[in-house]
Amino acid sequence: MGRKGKKEKKGRGAEKTAAKMEKKVSKRSRKEEEDLEALIAHFQTLDARRTQVVETPCSPPSPRLNASLSAHPEKDELILFGGEYFNGQKTLLYNELYTYSIRKDAWTKVDIPNPPPRRCAHQAVAVPQGGGQLWIFGGEFASPDGEQFYHYRDLWVLHLATKTWEQVRSPGGPSGRSGHRMVAWKRQLILFGGFHESTRDYIYYNDVYTFDLDTSTWTKLSPSGTGPTPRSGCQMSVTPQGSIVIYGGYSKQVRRGGRARTRGLRLPPVRFHSQ
Repeated sequence: MGRKGKKEKKGRGAEKTAAKMEKKVSKRSRKEEEDLEALIAHFQTLDARRTQVVETPCSPPSPRLNASLSAHPEKDELILFGGEYFNGQKTLLYNELYTYSIRKDAWTKVDIPNPPPRRCAHQAVAVPQGGGQLWIFGGEFASPDGEQFYHYRDLWVLHLATKTWEQVRSPGGPSGRSGHRMVAWKRQLILFGGFHESTRDYIYYNDVYTFDLDTSTWTKLSPSGTGPTPRSGCQMSVTPQGSIVIYGGYSKQVRRGGRARTRGLRLPPVRFHSQ
């Protein structure tokens, strides 16, 4: 066999090896995701035992990170949900709900039937509609060893007046992710960015979605102008003038020569601009 034939055979062999490895990694990734789904289902079975709302005065919540803390839209209260904690041996995930009375300087643990699954790095936004609502999207669940992740793409609302959870099923929404950002603007939720990571790969997002609180529908926006690069963990705020300001964030995708910039999204019309 000539030199050219040997090279071609070697090349085909490398391609086959790479394809086998890809298939093996993909299969392992699916198996790990199935394991996490089974663990999530187990915790949901435990949560299903709650049949009534129970409010218990308590000491401050246990240590945690990547939880959400939102201001109640109608009361002098803060609302804490979810989060995670590594105790030195394993990672613990929470779906506990606490309220903090600013006036009384007091915490209350609120157990409500049918809560969202345990998660961290989600986003929560409080709005005044319907006597007050807390909207939650996405986030992640981690295996006890902290090596595997399941990213949610579900949307939940806590009706604050009646203390009831509701999962809102609406097609066309964002893919599963965590580390994204979400704010309220008029009668809409605006969602930007985030990331999804598995054993196989990772991806960062810079897409923008709106959720209409009146029609319960998702819309993917296509802003004009040059938008921010894909990222998670950024800061995002809405101004009274109808602009959404985005600053900083993180991505494993290295950008050489980059610097921190502030990006603005004007609503409406939907247009990115840099500052």
